[in-house]
Amino acid sequence: MKERDHEGCLILIGIVGIYGALLVIAYWLDFPFLKFASYLFPGLTASYVGSIYFCPAEKREKNRFSRKTWIWLVIAYLALAALLAWWLEGRLW
Repeated sequence: MKERDHEGCLILIGIVGIYGALLVIAYWLDFPFLKFASYLFPGLTASYVGSIYFCPAEKREKNRFSRKTWIWLVIAYLALAALLAWWLEGRLW
């Protein structure tokens, strides 16, 4: 594997570990919004890290999301987490 691949793996593992810790805190505090955000965020993180570190250079430049697109994805992610928390738990906090 190339050095860049190792870097992407370490970033992905670190971010998934952080959100795993957030999930433990969310269960400890019984905070539904944070629970659902923690459930969804590793998937969003994997798509971000995969598009940067595990694509060939020519595909990376061709298929790269703009900063505006990532902002809209994060907003949609937070809205989905809030919707799931409200729908399945009946409350956000």
